[in-house]
Amino acid sequence: MVNRDAYGRELEYLVQYAHDDWLGFSVVSGSLGSLLGRGASFQEQLALLLRIVGDLYDCGVRAGELTASTCEPFLPWRMEKADVLARIAAEVQQQARLPDSGDLCWFTVP
Repeated sequence: MVNRDAYGRELEYLVQYAHDDWLGFSVVSGSLGSLLGRGASFQEQLALLLRIVGDLYDCGVRAGELTASTCEPFLPWRMEKADVLARIAAEVQQQARLPDSGDLCWFTVP
């Protein structure tokens, strides 16, 4: 079980990070480690990852791709929250590991 206060602090940190910069999975994975500690199963990590991504989405953070364009450096996925979560879950399960930054997508507030 994840401590509610600790979760709130981590989520707040991630939301602020996404406002300031491109948020990658490495940073999110760091939050997972802080919240779950050592020895958490892959399924526990995935469940918390999806919870965090869902809460980030609720706070206006979007998943998307970085581009080479200076006009539009970020292209958000044009999907509903449930579709974003399903896509991330499917791709992470296929890899059988948590993604690194840049593997799947980036997060930011567009």
